[in-house]
Amino acid sequence: MKQFVKVILPAIFIAVFSVSSMATICLGYSMYDLGIKEGDWVEYNVVEAENWEVFGDIDSGDTLRFEVVGIKVQERMDPYCTVVFEVEAPVCDIFLNGECIQRNVELGEMLFLPKGEEHWRDLEKIEEIWKKEAPKYGTNYDSDITIGRDTVFFSYQMEGAVNGGTKQTVHKDTGVALEFERYSYVGENRSEYRLVISNTNVPGVLTPWYMKYWYFIVLPVVAAIIILAVSFEHKRRT
Repeated sequence: MKQFVKVILPAIFIAVFSVSSMATICLGYSMYDLGIKEGDWVEYNVVEAENWEVFGDIDSGDTLRFEVVGIKVQERMDPYCTVVFEVEAPVCDIFLNGECIQRNVELGEMLFLPKGEEHWRDLEKIEEIWKKEAPKYGTNYDSDITIGRDTVFFSYQMEGAVNGGTKQTVHKDTGVALEFERYSYVGENRSEYRLVISNTNVPGVLTPWYMKYWYFIVLPVVAAIIILAVSFEHKRRT
């Protein structure tokens, strides 16, 4: 009986955790929209890749391109299988070094996430429940959501029934991941990959800081010119 419990509880945890990211349409919940649309695309450099074939056989130095060809709705559930909110999720064609390797792939919350902060506030509530419930399934679970001015950092890690985790930095206004890392391990055998954005047609994602915050530069310069002009005029009159 004890052996049965040891086997079945981790299996239940994995199943419930997977169900929380399944795509099903349901009405009556908060809906969070993507900041991207059909026709948008994002390219990533594969900075690191080891023993992972999530999008195909990828290696360090490769380029992955995701082209959005559709939008679907997915539910987000807590550990009790209660729907907390819904999100839009992209359907993508995936290109490896310019060659299409997969079509119509429905992505979960990894590279393209809802725009704005409210989605992350709701996700924090689900994460807190997972942290409390995971030990019941023989797994230690921890996560972190840090919301900044322009970006959101999200990470989680699991040890026990499942070993591994994710780290990602997301552009808050568009929901596009600027960096994404996923890893898993069994004993000393580790699989991982890390992507860093290199190009996109989504406006604002790669805008240089000096363009986005131009007023922090221009306004002090204008103020300095006005002060100098007033000071010069005052000296001239005196």
